[in-house]
Parts: sequence; structure tokens; C-alpha cells
Amino acid sequence: MSAASPSADSFVARHFQIGEVEYDAGIRRRIPNYDEMLDAVCDAVAAVPGASAGPILDLGTGTGALAARLLARFPQAAFHLLDADAAILAQARQRLAGVNARVEFHEGSFADALPAGCRVAVASLALHHVRDLAAKQRIYANIRAALAAGGLFVNADPALPEAPEFEEAAFGAWTAHQIAQGFSADEVQANFALWRTEDRYFPLPEELSALGAAGFAQVEICWRRGVLAVLAAR
Repeated sequence: MSAASPSADSFVARHFQIGEVEYDAGIRRRIPNYDEMLDAVCDAVAAVPGASAGPILDLGTGTGALAARLLARFPQAAFHLLDADAAILAQARQRLAGVNARVEFHEGSFADALPAGCRVAVASLALHHVRDLAAKQRIYANIRAALAAGGLFVNADPALPEAPEFEEAAFGAWTAHQIAQGFSADEVQANFALWRTEDRYFPLPEELSALGAAGFAQVEICWRRGVLAVLAAR
């Protein structure tokens, strides 16, 4: 995919060097175990009694890939889909046109006032764009404040192993996945270099600590593969 294909006004397209239409296929070439990770988010929501009744808030919804799975899995729930990227949010609107009665779309930031009273908030590959841990903790607190009592937050994102040797192995597996998907070794390193300009991956203990400091009383590791983890906070 050429670097010229993304539209200039889309952060997601610029970040992955793919156009919005190609995003769903492109993300799977770049991110290992992507579908398994999304299924783990759905499983975490299903595990908490009453959570799947909604409303469910999807933070950084992107093209709506996670939202589509949740909508299919939980047919009674209403949804709020939030993204700061207008171009990619338009793709989500198109993708989910058949279920518009259950979905409200919001263009905005994680740090803004969020739709209140949701039973669940979810995020997938979105919050690693927050590069400062204190700022991330404030966003976690903002998410907690938007949830109804007993609400659930499920976050699918990189959370690094603490030991350097395990981090190295995790990135090795990530590299091998991209090469198996047709990238050259130089292209993989170029991908990582681009992402480092806008991403920040914190060690898993720091993520757990930030969620606790934001006021979440119970945090579980629901799924983990390499650098990726699905965390559920009550």
C-alpha cells in the first residue's frame, strides 16, 4: 500500500500509512491476534452480569470493527461511538448504517465530557496514543466518571512485559507476524519507527497502577498475547 493513499485529514490513515477503506485488512497485517483480541473484549463484557444491557461507549471507535462485534453479540444494547477523527468516523457510520437506531456517533476527545451513565466503556488500540502516564490516568478517571455505578471499562491495547527479555521476545513475535504478512524486515522497522513518533506503550504494572489511581477498584487481565493485553476494570 502506498504512502500516498491515506487522506490527509485522517490520523488513523496517516499513522498506519493506509487509506480508511483498506484499514480493516491493513490492521490485521500489522497487529497479531487482532480478531482474538476483539473477541476477548466481547467476552469480558459478557462475563459481567448486566453489563451487556448497555449503554456501551466505544472510545476511539475507528472504523467500528469492535463496535460491530459488540452490536452483533449484544443485540439489546445501545451504543455511543466516539472518535476524534472525522474521516474514520465516517467509515464507522457507513459500516454500521444498518443498526443506526442503536448507535449514536460523537466526534470528540477522550478528555472531553463523555456520555454519562454507560454501563460499559471499551477501547481498542486507541489509548496508546496518550504519551504521558499522568494524562492517561486523568483520562481513565474521566472514563470512570462517565460510567454508571458498578460500570465496566475494558481496554485492549499494548501493555509491555516488565522484564526486558520478555519485551524483546514480544516485539520479535510482532516482527515475525508482519513479515509473514508480506512486509520486508526494513518495512517492519519503518512501521515501528513511524508508530514510535505518536505512540507510547507503558509496562503492564504501570497500566494497572494508573487504573487503580483513577479510582477503579478491581482490575483484571482478561487476555494477553505478546505486547497486547485486554484489561477489565470495575
